[in-house]
Amino acid sequence: MFSDCRFGSVTYRGREYRSDIVVHVDGSVTPRRKEISRRKYGTSHVMAEEELEELLEEKPESIIIGSGVHGALETGFRSDATVLPTCEAIKRYNEERSAGRRVAAIIHVTC
Repeated sequence: MFSDCRFGSVTYRGREYRSDIVVHVDGSVTPRRKEISRRKYGTSHVMAEEELEELLEEKPESIIIGSGVHGALETGFRSDATVLPTCEAIKRYNEERSAGRRVAAIIHVTC
């Protein structure tokens, strides 16, 4: 579960992350693959649909995207993913996880 959110970092399972992360259905964490969006859009401040592919293979009931503390991350796709400013996104993630849902997340820690 997430326990803290501020510009430039989030804390998940007691560990502070200072860069964007992907939280998988099993709760494991990997770095966000920003190079996908950089290659497609020239920036990692727009999220490419291809970034969701790995998570979709895990068959989550929901995917939550934290769009930055100020909500400035854009998504370059239409999806059933829930996009919220990061601090709201981690609250939603915690709620869904507590309810026993299979949830995954991509969390942008700045903008």
